[in-house]
Amino acid sequence: MRINTIIVFLAVSVLAMFAATPSGAGDITELISQYRREHGLPAVKTDPRLTAIAQRQAQAMASSGIMDHSVAGSFSTRISSASLAEAAENIAAGTKTWDDTLRMWKQSPGHNRNLLTPGADLLGVAVARNDNTRYKVYWAMVIGRRDSVRHRGKTVVAGKNGTQGGTSGGGTAATEATSGGSSVGEWVNETVTSIKNLLP
Repeated sequence: MRINTIIVFLAVSVLAMFAATPSGAGDITELISQYRREHGLPAVKTDPRLTAIAQRQAQAMASSGIMDHSVAGSFSTRISSASLAEAAENIAAGTKTWDDTLRMWKQSPGHNRNLLTPGADLLGVAVARNDNTRYKVYWAMVIGRRDSVRHRGKTVVAGKNGTQGGTSGGGTAATEATSGGSSVGEWVNETVTSIKNLLP
């Protein structure tokens, strides 16, 4: 009985420590909300539907070992049941914490544009791990704005290998983003190199 009590105590202590770290979903939602408020935009709140979509994406990337927006199906298909007027997705792989991931997204024009989606009020975030893959840790964020009147919305995707950004309407995804006048290829190489430097 005493051993069971100690095990339960240790398990509860570990869970409490994890919940209090900046890597928790509530904390990342608050960090993103704070960043949005600093730019004159409304805060976001965690939405269970968007969290489930982000979780499926993160798990699919971790299972396959591939960081790609379409690994769990196209974003427009995955988000269609959420009834949003606008939605965007960021993904990442290889970073160790939400803080590192958010810092990287802020530095990427396409990812940053998604973080600062005007009018967004909902957020879903997820992380998945697979130690048998190159990147080990896979991150997904879905941000959106409620659809008050049912109509075809706009979807935005950023983050394939830290590089893909753009908008898609009518189901056609963009595959490039411009970044401060430099070529996308140069930016991709710099970002991939930065990610590789973070890996052990």
